[in-house]
Amino acid sequence: MLYKSWLYEWLENYVKPSSKTRTYTRYKQIVNMHIISKIGDCELNDITPALLQNLVAELLNNGNKRTFTGLSANSVNSVISVLQNSLKTANMLCYTKTYVADKIIRPRITEKQVECFSLSEQKKIEAYCMQSKKKLYGIVICLYTGLRIGELLALKF
Repeated sequence: MLYKSWLYEWLENYVKPSSKTRTYTRYKQIVNMHIISKIGDCELNDITPALLQNLVAELLNNGNKRTFTGLSANSVNSVISVLQNSLKTANMLCYTKTYVADKIIRPRITEKQVECFSLSEQKKIEAYCMQSKKKLYGIVICLYTGLRIGELLALKF
C-alpha cells in the first residue's frame, strides 16, 4: 500500500471520528502540504528511519512553501507527530512489518528570550494609565499580576 493511500484512510477512519475537528483539519493540512509530495509515493514497508530523518532535515532547511525557508522546530514537530501517529496505527493494523517512526530525532526547540519592562518603564506606563481619561486599570492589573490582556478580558466577577 502506498503511504499516501494509507494517510487518507488514516485521516478519515481514525483521526476524524476520534479527534476534534480542528485537529483533523490541521493533520489533513500537514499531510497535504508536507508529507504527500515528499514521501507519499513510497510503499509503507519501504519507509525507513533514514527517509523520515531526511524529510525532517528538508523541512527544517526549506519546508516553507511560501518563502522557501525552513519551518520552525514547532512546525516540524507537528509533522513528526502526524508521521508517528499514522505509522503507529499502520503497524498496529499489521500494514507494516516494523514501526520505524520512533527513531526520528526531533529538532531542538529554542526558547525565546523574554524582555520585561524596567521599573522606570513600568512606572511611566502606570502613570499614563492612571492619568488617562479612560482610567486604563486593566493595563495596570496586567503589569502587576503578569496577566495577558486576553486573560484579563476572560475574567468574570
